Amino acid sequence: MDWSKAKSILIVALIFTNVLLGYVLFIDANRVDATLEKGFIDKTVKLLDERDIKLSTDIPLTNENLNGLTVEYETYNSQDLNKDFFNNKGSIKLKSEGLLDIEYNDELITLINNKLLIYESKSKDEIYNIQTDEQAYEVALNFLHEKNIPLSDMNLTFLKKVDGIYNLEFTKIYGESYLESTFTNIMLDNRGVLKLERTWLNTIEAGEKAIEISSAPKSLLALISMEEVYGKTIKDISLCYYFNPEKHEYLEDPSEAKRGRTIPAWRIQFEDGYKVFIDNY
Repeated sequence: MDWSKAKSILIVALIFTNVLLGYVLFIDANRVDATLEKGFIDKTVKLLDERDIKLSTDIPLTNENLNGLTVEYETYNSQDLNKDFFNNKGSIKLKSEGLLDIEYNDELITLINNKLLIYESKSKDEIYNIQTDEQAYEVALNFLHEKNIPLSDMNLTFLKKVDGIYNLEFTKIYGESYLESTFTNIMLDNRGVLKLERTWLNTIEAGEKAIEISSAPKSLLALISMEEVYGKTIKDISLCYYFNPEKHEYLEDPSEAKRGRTIPAWRIQFEDGYKVFIDNY
């Protein structure tokens, strides 16, 4: 065998392969996504409008992706809750497996599966004079701080006053994106916090590989088949980390989910606080 000739052929083949690979990568990088073009976007908006779905925010017009996250539900200990909320003066009562109450005067904590925290107060004493949304927000933050609930990983994503009661919803953030589905919901008035509901996720590690998702204009078309959003106005469209227990090994009983991995999803929030998550899976 002529090794010199074979070596030359191999070098030429490698050069050709590299050139072809570079061309493919160049074409892929410069490929135009038709769903981000004006014509497609206009048609999407028209189809939404025909279902009385309005937009009060811009539609993101870039191809997006996020790395997956390994997450787990934040769990609560009855002794710690009794200390943080009632200074160890509450009475802990096990109601059934996965369900317990902590009672103290006119306040009650219900803990479900160690991860859904519900606090309720039936106090009749008015201790505040709340006149603005900003004041209601401050009362909520002070309550969370007093009860040893961290504030650094949450953003206020909804606030509305209904029949004299302020409703506030906080959502977890990771980096610059929301981490769903989590919530810390608070109801309050001049008596202070009347109700708190909280289910939270903690991040374990971030994956190394980015996961792609369809463009926002294309994903919005999924709303056309959702009659529950007809007549609503979209307030925010943003990419989020999305954990759905029903798409993991906990399919038969999602309430038993403890941890799993997130996927990217478009988080569509409406002016009334209702949210929809649209993913590729």
